[in-house]
Amino acid sequence: MQILIVEDSNTSRMYLREILRQITKKLDASIDCAVCGEEALEKFEHKWLEGTPYNLIFMDIILPGMDGLQALEKIRAIEQAKQVPEDMKAKAIMTTALDDSTKASRAFFQCEALSYITKPITAQKIQAELSKFGMI
Repeated sequence: MQILIVEDSNTSRMYLREILRQITKKLDASIDCAVCGEEALEKFEHKWLEGTPYNLIFMDIILPGMDGLQALEKIRAIEQAKQVPEDMKAKAIMTTALDDSTKASRAFFQCEALSYITKPITAQKIQAELSKFGMI
């Protein structure tokens, strides 16, 4: 499993990485990190060129420069241009400190996010979401 974490807070990024490492250790997961939307797009495109695209993306909504929703919209545009079948598209889970119904709606409908988790993020929340969608 190829995982990308997009989070500008170093503490949150390392915390999420450790949680995912523990949850996915039996799946031989590879976990990459990006600190902004632009870096996430670069890594996403690079993985496609390598032939090992991301299966799962954890994307913070509030990022410097291009925010998480914009970045995910661009990722979806790349997948559409590559004619990626629906079942092969990266599963995206949005993370945010904001409990904002407008952003949540945009995440689901425009960005095709799988889930939306409000912070504080816990191992139990992540495990529940990944289990719910059959990813672990």
